[in-house]
Amino acid sequence: MGEALSVPRRTPRFYYGWWIVFASASIVFLSAGTFFYGFGLLVGPLTQEFGWSRAALSAAFSLRTEVGGIAAPIVGFTVDRVGVRRLVIIGVWIVAAGIILLSQTQSLWGFYVAVTVIAMGNTLTGGATATVAIAHWFHRKRGRALGLMTLGGGMSGSMAIIFAVLISNFGWREALVIVGIAQLVVCTPLALSIRNKPEDMGLPVDGFGSASGEEASMLASSAATSMSEGYTSKEALKSSLFWRIAITFALANLASIAIIVHQVPFLTESVGLSEGFAAATVTIMTGISLIGRLGFGSAADFIPKRAAAAVALVLLSLSLVLFATVHHAWQLVYVLPLFGLGFGGIIPVRSSLQAEYFGLKAFGAIQGMALTVITLGAFFGPILAGWMYDVTGSYRTAFALLALGPLLAAPLILSAKPRPPAQ
Repeated sequence: MGEALSVPRRTPRFYYGWWIVFASASIVFLSAGTFFYGFGLLVGPLTQEFGWSRAALSAAFSLRTEVGGIAAPIVGFTVDRVGVRRLVIIGVWIVAAGIILLSQTQSLWGFYVAVTVIAMGNTLTGGATATVAIAHWFHRKRGRALGLMTLGGGMSGSMAIIFAVLISNFGWREALVIVGIAQLVVCTPLALSIRNKPEDMGLPVDGFGSASGEEASMLASSAATSMSEGYTSKEALKSSLFWRIAITFALANLASIAIIVHQVPFLTESVGLSEGFAAATVTIMTGISLIGRLGFGSAADFIPKRAAAAVALVLLSLSLVLFATVHHAWQLVYVLPLFGLGFGGIIPVRSSLQAEYFGLKAFGAIQGMALTVITLGAFFGPILAGWMYDVTGSYRTAFALLALGPLLAAPLILSAKPRPPAQ
């Protein structure tokens, strides 16, 4: 017989990594939408029913954030060892249980317990795990993939309107039960479809099969190198680079999360908007953030990531200053786009920066340690804004003061340049 003809391997038209992006984004959409962007809608009903102060309610949101920050290193070390899929499945069920538990709240302490449960679940279903999977599935297109994944969080702003309608028609307790059940029914099969790495399905990173043989070999070699090389968690913790990045995004969270929590109360009480209109502005803002998430995420594949982060930080700082000057609804026309672009742009760039600077050798563990620091900003920002409201009767001074956070963070991140780990 003659020499057998070699048949080129056919590459699937659809790379399963993009399904991982979609499934992760969808889980974040439903898990984050209600409690993150919809939290402001609970402020009025809870204040009316229980008489709790704004500072006490803000502390609940901050507690959720910091519980997630404390749990993040544990999740990070665990995900590097057992994989993303198992943790996301468990997280989906914990979030659903926490939301339903929240619907039964009768005291402030009960409220805090329910919030803690939701925070633990969200840590397992959110960026602490999803970004790990995507970092392993993508190399060339990592920034774009991370940007697309964060669209789930941005689109979840639409849940604010849905949640407002549910509260209006059924009451806040029943609305939470409905959302908790929906979380369970929709997110469980999505979590089951997640795979930890392309190797688990015999697939190449980034879908290299579409490239030429030589190019595919080079790209695969580059991806494999990034998997095996980089910082260990101990090396990262000792690096000034780690602390510059962590503090940068903590300062960004200080400002952005304060706005997220207090946007609806501010617009209803200080600007005079209806609760429905105020809820709609959350959806508009998060819709605009989609452009920031995708735009800055894609830009991070082509320009220095620290430069992309600095631009987003400046936009965020400027938006907070302008938020403090809003007295009429029409002023939101220029404020919401600035905030949405800045807030959205920061999110994918952080994970992309980490992958580039520290490698994938201990990606989950390093991300978990960074999130512990980063969430400190998200913890203190809402409490500070709520406390200043209780003292002054206005959010304006708090917003102007918090604008200093991202403004100081911009030159800090520009000073962070990649370097090999110290030997």
